[in-house]
Amino acid sequence: MKRLRLVVFDVDGTLTKVASSWQFLHEKLGTWDKGRRYAEQFFQGAINYEDWARLDASLWAGLKFEAVQKIVDSMPYTDGVREVITTLRSGGLKVVLISAGLSLVTERIKREMEVDDSLANDLKVENGSLTGEVKVNVSVDNKDAVLGRMLEKFNLRMDECAAVGDDETQIFLFEKVGLSIAFNPRSWVVEERADVVIKGDDLRRVLPYLLGKRNCGLLV
Repeated sequence: MKRLRLVVFDVDGTLTKVASSWQFLHEKLGTWDKGRRYAEQFFQGAINYEDWARLDASLWAGLKFEAVQKIVDSMPYTDGVREVITTLRSGGLKVVLISAGLSLVTERIKREMEVDDSLANDLKVENGSLTGEVKVNVSVDNKDAVLGRMLEKFNLRMDECAAVGDDETQIFLFEKVGLSIAFNPRSWVVEERADVVIKGDDLRRVLPYLLGKRNCGLLV
């Protein structure tokens, strides 16, 4: 493996203690009954991810952006997130975020902690209110392509990157990067595809691997 120069983090369930920013908002806004049905349709194969995202976003049409942002800002971070990002960037590594969740969350992280780039899905806003529309930038199966476009800007290759995440949206990334870390993987498939598996509450446990101070292996 070449020397790592960039780390790409999943967000929901990795940098935050919330497994899904979509579901978190539904539950806080009282729209989860319908949101759950849309989720079931997606997992049954009746709709694709883009349709699922659009149906979800439609439930929030007319809500004040400021109120929604306040809910997102209450989302708890995983223990050690700030230290991990600061330590990696101090060590000369780029840090980017790629999430199939909401850019409201990635933009909050960018405001509160310095990262080099991010991409997630944008809820559209007009005159201070959500329109009920969404721009889908990251789906469940295109994170590798998204990272590939980002790397052009940094003049880096996939084998110079590490990916840290917890769910199946990471699998294509895990297959291409130089180091893959499953942090509290949600399924055996994610665990099986990772170079390193870490289970616990503290994200700082990824640092020895990302900084090259420990050989890759299974950590439970």
